[in-house]
Amino acid sequence: MAALSPYTVAPHLEYFNIPIKEFAAARPEFDSYATGAYVFFHDASNTGSAPRILLLQRALTDSMPGMWEGPGGACEPDEDKTILDGVAREVLEESGLHVSRFVELVSAVGWTHKRRRDGVTIRIVKYSFIVDVHESVHHDTSTGTSLVVPYDEIPVRLEASEHQAFGWAVEEEVRASMQPNSGICSFSTAGQQGTSILTAFELFANQ
Repeated sequence: MAALSPYTVAPHLEYFNIPIKEFAAARPEFDSYATGAYVFFHDASNTGSAPRILLLQRALTDSMPGMWEGPGGACEPDEDKTILDGVAREVLEESGLHVSRFVELVSAVGWTHKRRRDGVTIRIVKYSFIVDVHESVHHDTSTGTSLVVPYDEIPVRLEASEHQAFGWAVEEEVRASMQPNSGICSFSTAGQQGTSILTAFELFANQ
């Protein structure tokens, strides 16, 4: 896997930035840790623009086929130094984007899961964060200025075995999709994805 780019962490999230085994030892009620990331685009200079969130559609050959979600997945204690490294790794693997900053915790959702391979029921908690990515800003070294990259030019690269499409959705599209029989799209149920996405929009607006 490609090396992770350096990232910064908002001060109030530093308690996640500790060795993953130490983090897990303080939370013995869980057996496994999952992560989620919400990447937003918003051009603050354009007063008429609405924030957009990056959503990925799961491949039809994967579990929960066709469902939509933010980048994320299981932490790997033997690979990820911290929970935050797990988030950054999943974002890179699933979207090709590099996390530059952890902005806010969106949700911490727990559930039980029965493993297919041995029938054992495990307890999972999923931590989801708003993150910034390096690719969303272009730094012009000749002028010392930074420019927001349009959302349709941010170089998202999907892992085909996991996701088949992506899009940048506004809040109204997400809300419409959560209505019964809307026919727009369906969200992954892992970690209460639809509800977490709406929470992310609310937190993003209050930054």
